[in-house]
Amino acid sequence: MRKRVLAFTAASALIFGSLGTETASAKAHFRRAVLTTAQGNRIGSVWFVDVGRHSEVRVSLNTGGLTDVEVDVFHAFHIHANNDPANGSGCLADVTSAPTTWFTAVDGHWNPTGQTHGLHVGDMPVLYFNSDGGVEARFRLDQIKPRDVAGMAVVLHAGLDNFGNIPLGDAATQYKANGAEATTLTDATGNAGVRVACGLIR
Repeated sequence: MRKRVLAFTAASALIFGSLGTETASAKAHFRRAVLTTAQGNRIGSVWFVDVGRHSEVRVSLNTGGLTDVEVDVFHAFHIHANNDPANGSGCLADVTSAPTTWFTAVDGHWNPTGQTHGLHVGDMPVLYFNSDGGVEARFRLDQIKPRDVAGMAVVLHAGLDNFGNIPLGDAATQYKANGAEATTLTDATGNAGVRVACGLIR
């Protein structure tokens, strides 16, 4: 795990210059979140990068054999707003408490336009963790600018993400309506399950 994370950091340094001596101007072009599990294990980084007129998200994570994150499955991950002082602030998790309490201080998804899930600005593609615990991903997401996400958080969830795409109705290609709790979870998070890792975007 350590080699993977360090290699990705070194490659990023070549692109952006020395991370230890970055200028305020350079910092405006990229932001980074280091993800840590509720058990306190660092599993890698997510970068938000200006690339010309576009924005990229670059993901390099590896559980390194830890059991904190399930492998051979998809996991949802999102940008969380971390903007409600009433709930605290930052990636806080007490493993002696129920998993539903982990990382709740970073609040809900970044959703400046007030949409339901699947249309949140903070909604991102799911990540597939391979059998060795690793995932590498890079994709364009132009609605996210690095300068806009500073202070927010990236959260990795235990489950996958339905993106709110549940066709309800009586037709053969539709589903019967679920209970209110399931519908609420879909509208809020894509019913992605508990939060298993978190990193503040700096």
